[in-house]
Amino acid sequence: SQPNPQGAQSSQAAAAIVGARNAINSNNGVNNNNNNNNNNGVNNNNNNNGGGGGATGAAGRPRTQRQNSGAEEDSAIEKRKAIQAIMRDPSLTQAQRALQIQNLMSGGRTCVATRPSALPAEPEQAVSCVHYERECNIIAPCCGGTFGCRVCHDELTKAGCGPMNRFLIRQVVCKHCNTVQNTSNACINCGITFGEYHCAKCNLWMSRSKRPFHCDECGFCRVGGRESFRHCKECCMCISVKVFSSHNCFKDKYKNNCPVCREDMFSSRQSPQDLPCGHAIHAHCFRKLASFDYRCPICKKTVVAPQSMAAAWDARANDIAAQPMPPDLQRSVTIMCNDCEVKSPNRSWHFLGVQCPACHSFNTVVDQMASAAPVVGVEGQQPTQPGT
Repeated sequence: SQPNPQGAQSSQAAAAIVGARNAINSNNGVNNNNNNNNNNGVNNNNNNNGGGGGATGAAGRPRTQRQNSGAEEDSAIEKRKAIQAIMRDPSLTQAQRALQIQNLMSGGRTCVATRPSALPAEPEQAVSCVHYERECNIIAPCCGGTFGCRVCHDELTKAGCGPMNRFLIRQVVCKHCNTVQNTSNACINCGITFGEYHCAKCNLWMSRSKRPFHCDECGFCRVGGRESFRHCKECCMCISVKVFSSHNCFKDKYKNNCPVCREDMFSSRQSPQDLPCGHAIHAHCFRKLASFDYRCPICKKTVVAPQSMAAAWDARANDIAAQPMPPDLQRSVTIMCNDCEVKSPNRSWHFLGVQCPACHSFNTVVDQMASAAPVVGVEGQQPTQPGT
């Protein structure tokens, strides 16, 4: 049905009057919503900002709103169809689909936002060093990182970086003014001294409490005081003057890995220890080893003095005498002594050990099974062997 023209005019006039009143009451600053029912029963929301403008907008808005609503609906349907077509297109990649949909939804005004400029990187802070007392950090020549010392680098970096070469260090960073500079013992900016002891050859800064000194034969610095050590050219190591005259010399004895922890003993920060057999081991590793084993981990010789082990060997012999082997387990064996390296045949085997007749040590191994006692069967008869 068609709307009544006269009713429409009357409704428009009434709406204009109401809009004018609302405009006056709002004092040109308040938004009022008026629901005006025309002849067709349509609700209209009129926002009146000021005087006469509100009356004109209220009179012309119902038809315009219906037209705008229909246009927006048609536009949404067209966009939905276009998006479906884009999603069904197999020739487009996921990134191309996203770009086309973005362009469609923005009405062709798509623009790529520029990436914000990167913030200036803060200066790298080195982890506090627990190995040396010094007022500078070093810049690693291998990875360019800042570390307290070479040991900090080796402990904190990944396995692929490898140990730092101390002789290739060229730059340090002052801990007080953060000035990057070439290696020296005084800051070029604030003048502070980096270390009480400084070796330009090894790039080492530390306190003098451990009495460091540089050994030209070893090629780097050691601790303990130069007056307390002498360099042995055969062992290629600084030996304490207390045991220098009596130590066992072996060619490059210390240029090997510790048999317990496998760390290189020549450049290790841990002190080595000579065993009576002549092999070397870290002192702290030997203390751990001695808690459960009395032998050298390399040659298996007893590392404890024979006088100290004599009581232990006697106690072992008494235990064997008190617990003889049963007849069916008695064996005659040939043994090799690890201590005196003497082979002894026809010795009675026991699960607690076999004593060496030459040095009375129980540090022996069975070299050969000489014979076995016959196994007595039922009623004193020899049992039948398998396959006979």
